[in-house]
Amino acid sequence: MDENLALFNQINSLSYWLLKESNYKSSVTLDATDDSYFISIKDGLESIYKHHIENFSKKDDRLLNFELASIANHLLHLKRTIREKERLAG
Repeated sequence: MDENLALFNQINSLSYWLLKESNYKSSVTLDATDDSYFISIKDGLESIYKHHIENFSKKDDRLLNFELASIANHLLHLKRTIREKERLAG
């Protein structure tokens, strides 16, 4: 579970970075009542990435790790793309 917690923290950090350092709006919701985890990244009104994990607390650790790693990789890709565009523009 420690690896999943590290990925969860990385996702939150990347989402915060996107919110502060780009024009993208990020939203991360861990809903204990619904036992779900949802992340959404928007460019204005257009959704460019979203992922929903149902039964978050009941997921097999390996499957949850795979899903969280996938989310982190998508967010890292967005961050790299933003930085590359900034580098080329400036």
